[in-house]
Amino acid sequence: MPHHVVYVPGLGDNNNAPGQRIAVGLWRIWGVHPHFCQMNWSDKQPFKPKFDKLLALIDTLSKQGAVSLVGSSAGAAAIVNAFAARPDLKGVACIAGKINNPQTVGEAYKRKNPAFWESIQQTPASLAQLSNEQRAKIVSVYAPYDGVVPPEDSIVPGAHNRQVRNNLHPIVIATQLVFGAPKLLRFLQDIDKQA
Repeated sequence: MPHHVVYVPGLGDNNNAPGQRIAVGLWRIWGVHPHFCQMNWSDKQPFKPKFDKLLALIDTLSKQGAVSLVGSSAGAAAIVNAFAARPDLKGVACIAGKINNPQTVGEAYKRKNPAFWESIQQTPASLAQLSNEQRAKIVSVYAPYDGVVPPEDSIVPGAHNRQVRNNLHPIVIATQLVFGAPKLLRFLQDIDKQA
């Protein structure tokens, strides 16, 4: 049965995120079927239609096989919300994810990316909804000194939280999409053994 992995990028994806798109496409090497779900965070469209698009993609792929989600930065909040809405997902991987502490989002981020602001406000309730079994199907990778998303915003109690050495937010994301991908994808593929 195929294993579909949907990637949701963070803020700044309106330029089509070509580097991330290429990196995600390479995940085929590790035996998964990758999909890129661009959110266009700053286009002023509300979160709901973006979220509905993500859920529709999950529902379509679920008819064909197992589905896991990977999200970076703002995309991590979206996939946590999706996991609460679709608890049968195989697993979730967050990279430098802004998951906790919505109150620390700056005014400029709120104005420029209103859909992200709606998403992160929904995330605490989604986290509270996740069972211990679901949390065990989450891996969250974070940096110790990320200037954009501090560790406490990425750590999910009950999940597999992993600290990486890189500290610059875009470098953490880039290295995990390429060099960290085998470990993240192996986690998602072997989730039944680890949960």
